[in-house]
Amino acid sequence: MKAGLGLPAALVGGLMLGWASPQALFPLAEWLVLPALAVWFAVATEGRRPLLHSYLLGCVHMAWFSWSVRHVLLPAYVAIVVLGGLYYMLATACVRGAPQRWRGLAFAAAVAGSFWLRAVLPEIHYPHGQPCHCLYQWPELLRVVVLGGEPLLNALLAWLAACGWGAWSSWRVARPAWPAARARLALAFAALAAAAVVANLVVASALPPGAAEAAPRPLRVVAIEPDYHPEELYEQPRSEWRAWTERMLEQRFLAPTRAALGAEPAPDVVLWPESSVQVAFDAAQLERGEAGLLAGRLPASDARLLLGANVRRPQGATPAALLVRLPDGRVLGYQDKQRLVPGGEFLPGLGYLPQSWSRWLKAQFQAALGTVPECVAGGPRAPLATAGGARFGALLCYDNAFPGPAAAQVAQGAQALFVLSNEAWYRGGAELQQLVAMSVVRACENVVPVVRCTMDGWSVAIDAAGGLCEHLPVRGAAGGASRVLAVEVRPGAGKPPPFGWLRRSSGWLFGLLLAVGVVFGARRKG
Repeated sequence: MKAGLGLPAALVGGLMLGWASPQALFPLAEWLVLPALAVWFAVATEGRRPLLHSYLLGCVHMAWFSWSVRHVLLPAYVAIVVLGGLYYMLATACVRGAPQRWRGLAFAAAVAGSFWLRAVLPEIHYPHGQPCHCLYQWPELLRVVVLGGEPLLNALLAWLAACGWGAWSSWRVARPAWPAARARLALAFAALAAAAVVANLVVASALPPGAAEAAPRPLRVVAIEPDYHPEELYEQPRSEWRAWTERMLEQRFLAPTRAALGAEPAPDVVLWPESSVQVAFDAAQLERGEAGLLAGRLPASDARLLLGANVRRPQGATPAALLVRLPDGRVLGYQDKQRLVPGGEFLPGLGYLPQSWSRWLKAQFQAALGTVPECVAGGPRAPLATAGGARFGALLCYDNAFPGPAAAQVAQGAQALFVLSNEAWYRGGAELQQLVAMSVVRACENVVPVVRCTMDGWSVAIDAAGGLCEHLPVRGAAGGASRVLAVEVRPGAGKPPPFGWLRRSSGWLFGLLLAVGVVFGARRKG
């Protein structure tokens, strides 16, 4: 058996993980995540050169689901692949140090811990491509995240896959013994099934009452998808920049918003995506309530306009979501972006490099993107509110990829989450589905609806139970005109569901187990 578990197995395992990740390569390809994890376990425990081949498996997986990043900056894509493979090798090192009978559980902890580590490592956090994201279209199973977040579901899937490989190996070559292999597989399956049952009960109990007399009024939300790339500005003659920006504002934002405000019933909130307004407001001005935007350009309405702009601070600019009252344009409140995109909004590790290297890197980004990313992260702020008093949180693009910002908003009473995102840099590709998968996870974790408003797709509405209820189809190419997603979403309870302590601590727990496994394995080998 070992002779067949070399480089070919690693490549096949990495490809299957990539095919299963959003965007799944073909219908039901998401379920390839289980045999892919099983192949990874086999490479880690039975294959030749397990560390090298696990590294290559990881590189193939990272290369597949990150392919669209090449549009932004090719060296960044290469760095993602080369560095990303190290996490898979680290997980295999943990498994190799575990006793034979405990390797299935060690693999579960190692997978959960390594993906968590990749998601939280300072300055190069990259939470995409987790095994549980493959199942975003299966909310009945994905709701396990309400118990222990993404790490718990990643661990359960990895444990089931490892035990499945053990059963296959037992049937083929009688190693391990069949009774033990069968018992472990049954236990892993029962653990996943039990977690899913409990999670669905928790979600059902955390939903607001459904009786007509007790149910909160649905929120009417309109998301404007303008369908253009902000870098198109740099394709115009510099003398035309102001006129082009004004034309895009009128045609792609203001005109469809006026139409939406004139419809019946009127919306509670109109969403514009991140980077929709190229304006920066002084933070002190916003705090004093003196800021205004678009005064008189939209009709009087009780609707609130939530849009993406920038907040100026002494350290730099912070992307933010501004809540605007109509028609006077007064900014009623705002929320900062807390998680910045490495390479897109700041240059990771720049402070650790010699100045000559830093200058060279900045020059490369200037040439590739037309600007040097020097944003600063903001901090948490209180939820915003509609004119009717319904409280909601705003997540700026990458905030949606992490559990913390969403959970903090719900803990402060948010009944819905609105994601303002600019994904036009990817020019289509799997990142659109990956970020939607993370939005589904946020909805399941917090039992609140999520509405995504994006620059050029994928704009969707997700109910509080994690189901995709409305969406605008992804376009293969720029359509040259705005599209509108008008939905009604049932507000959440405005408080976190149970098991918050476990969701907050599961990543640290699996990360600690990963570290212990690697240290133990190194000492054992030595």
